[in-house]
Amino acid sequence: MAEEMETMFEKLSKAEDCKSLLKKHLSKEVFETLKDKKTSLGGTLADCIRSGVENPESGVGIYACDPEAYTVFADTLDPVIKDYHKIPDNIPIKHPACDLGDPEKLKFEDLDPEGKFIVSTRVRVGRSHDNFGFPPILTKEQREEMERKTTEAFDGLPEELKGSYHPIEGMDADTQKQLTEDHFLFNDHDRFLRAAGGYNDWPTGRGIYFNEEKNFLVWVNEEDHLRIISMQKGGDLGAVYKRLVTAIKALEKKLSFARNDRLGFLTFCPTNLGTTLRASVHVKIPNLAAQPNFKEVCDTYNLQARGIHGEHTESVGGVYDVSNKRRLGLTELEAVTEMYNGVKEIIRQEKELSVKPESLEDMYEHVSKADNCKSLMKKYFTKEVMGKLKDKKTSHGATLMDCIYSGVMNLDSGVGIYAADPESYTVFADILDPVIKEYHKLKSSDTISHPPFDLGDVENLPFPDLDPEGNMIVSTRIRVGRSHKEFAFPPVLTKGDRINIETISVAALNSLGDELKGQYHPLDGMRKETQDQLTADHFLFNDHDRFLKAAGGYNDWPTGRGIYFNEEKNFLVWVNEEDHLRIISMQKGGDLGAVYKRLVKAINILSEKLSFAREDRLGFLTFCPSNLGTTLRASVHIKIPNLAAKKDFKQICDKLKLQARGIHGEHTESVGGVYDISNKRRLGISEIDAVKEMYNGVQEIIRMEKDLANGKGTKSSTCTVL
Repeated sequence: MAEEMETMFEKLSKAEDCKSLLKKHLSKEVFETLKDKKTSLGGTLADCIRSGVENPESGVGIYACDPEAYTVFADTLDPVIKDYHKIPDNIPIKHPACDLGDPEKLKFEDLDPEGKFIVSTRVRVGRSHDNFGFPPILTKEQREEMERKTTEAFDGLPEELKGSYHPIEGMDADTQKQLTEDHFLFNDHDRFLRAAGGYNDWPTGRGIYFNEEKNFLVWVNEEDHLRIISMQKGGDLGAVYKRLVTAIKALEKKLSFARNDRLGFLTFCPTNLGTTLRASVHVKIPNLAAQPNFKEVCDTYNLQARGIHGEHTESVGGVYDVSNKRRLGLTELEAVTEMYNGVKEIIRQEKELSVKPESLEDMYEHVSKADNCKSLMKKYFTKEVMGKLKDKKTSHGATLMDCIYSGVMNLDSGVGIYAADPESYTVFADILDPVIKEYHKLKSSDTISHPPFDLGDVENLPFPDLDPEGNMIVSTRIRVGRSHKEFAFPPVLTKGDRINIETISVAALNSLGDELKGQYHPLDGMRKETQDQLTADHFLFNDHDRFLKAAGGYNDWPTGRGIYFNEEKNFLVWVNEEDHLRIISMQKGGDLGAVYKRLVKAINILSEKLSFAREDRLGFLTFCPSNLGTTLRASVHIKIPNLAAKKDFKQICDKLKLQARGIHGEHTESVGGVYDISNKRRLGISEIDAVKEMYNGVQEIIRMEKDLANGKGTKSSTCTVL
């Protein structure tokens, strides 16, 4: 056995393609500690790791050979459990007492009373007899003894759970056919289980119990000693869970199950500990599943989505198996409640995405009834406004429906309205003006006004390097948006016009010389090596934003879109991303003056070649009403771990008229204490004043961070940090 163990460890260590948790956490030191240990049932480390060694592509790679293995081989099983169940290294593993809740007081209403979304609901748990080993060391006789004890316990089940037990050994062809059609039959096809002894002496000691209604099922000696399953058509999770709880309590009177206070119920696989409970629905969610953020939605609610035929399978007809993700560290009732709330939200979002409004009245009805919608569009889309604007059109044929469609289809939008073309800001001012005022922090009684275009005197810029020592600022970036005066925005932009925008823009870009001289790379037909390089440079934009998608932002993708950049890769223009043009200047370090000067030079040259949409009241006009006026965003990626840790960090930024966010965009977290800090104001301020405001604010941020790093409290003219 010792020789076999050494051979196994050597094979695992040399398996370069092996990424299993076993390999990650079975170090030489741990191996030496455990290799000679045995459980009281005779289980060894070799029994636990054999499958993972024979199948190096295993995700986990280790099974418990018996309940005691979780203690005897804890030096490798504990870190595997922590890694899989997302428990930080410095947090001890712990699991609450079993709490199935009171079945008579459950507050689980039918998730889908109309029967439009949920095909079926299922809740299962695994259980292990506490005085028997798991498959790696289980003998034929022990398996038969477990089967006998279990089938005797079935006799004590209450009336609704009464049924019959069907041993697989000696099963006749008709029963086998019927159970296969019912999807009740399990098999011996899993190679990971096979290597772990899961099919030893097949099919001896194995079988299936089910009641007359076929909504309660128990697998005996499949993977676990027992898999107890309750299920039915539709979305009545309460009925399914109540049936399961009734069965568990009845079986516990006859059988003794393996459990400890630290890990909860113990089963063969360390992925299935704690509650061992998996509550799932087969649910029709084709629209939500097609969203690029579908996985993030599931993660938010601690759900896992997979195809209906198991992990790593594809959906069929838009139907997904959606289940609770967490097993360890919460009670049974909490796990089912988490799944219930998550699926409820999944269905709500699917309903929203399923709406296909055909008129402005339909849109109004949908938005006004959506309690969860808090957008500015909803706030100002009154019946009176609808009546005033419903028959209006711009010269491009744009209607109010075109402007608000994305906000109607994405009820979680913050703004919820786009301009369909430059003229929309005049034609649909009754709704766009109040949205603009609120977003840009103007009073409703204020008149919207914007100063004349003023880039300042670039030869006399008051912007010394913000971080000459290079200790704090990683990079500096300024961008502006521009729209061609004669073309519409994405909601009504035709493919031909998008191509015309590209043609006109590229001709102007190709006239740039000196430090701005570069090359245009169209997305349509882009070679893979170019794509890979632009992705590595963080230059490439994509079609992943659902708000833009609904607004027509990705129509005819990738036609008419591309990226221009100079040889130094410090000047960049996106063509037909969100706006017609996004003009960007950037470089490493904190030399804001150099970055701004380069941008101004480009703007001045392009303004001579192209005609941009601008009006005296709103400044430069772009697709989104949040980005008007200067359209200018000046930002730095800056290391400020001490200041950012202050509770009033956001208030500090607000007082300095700055916005702080993670370096990967809005609503993202900081990485390594690095934040993206930018000017907040776009409207009602000139370009040069916007950059000055950002410069002064960042200068103050740096001073405060330095004071905090030196252990001082710090004061400024705008705020105090204690």
